[in-house]
Amino acid sequence: MEFLLGNPYSTPVGHCIERATDGSLQNEDWTLNMEICDIINETEDGPKDAIRAVKKRLNGNRNYREVMLTLTVLETGVKNCGHRFHALITSRDFVDGVLVKIISPKNNPPTIVQDKVLALIQVR
Repeated sequence: MEFLLGNPYSTPVGHCIERATDGSLQNEDWTLNMEICDIINETEDGPKDAIRAVKKRLNGNRNYREVMLTLTVLETGVKNCGHRFHALITSRDFVDGVLVKIISPKNNPPTIVQDKVLALIQVR
């Protein structure tokens, strides 16, 4: 049913997440990552919109550069966002439906991706 909600990158936080997780970036854009946290914390739909954009970027993505940048955005949110965001990323739906799928043996992700996902799961 999520397809009925439109493009997750069309929201302000979604657009920032799309830019912050672009595989052509050489390094993390920490200014943009913190701007994402500000939007999540300061807007009503920020947490929900951010999760939709993160899910879209992570689900089925074999570009592990983009996956790592997205996991860094997620980690930044864990450390800098409030309860509304935490509640969404600690839900069984998100952990099992997104994070665990990334490290599934059928996807065969690089060790660095596996380590980052496992670290995020442990933090929750």
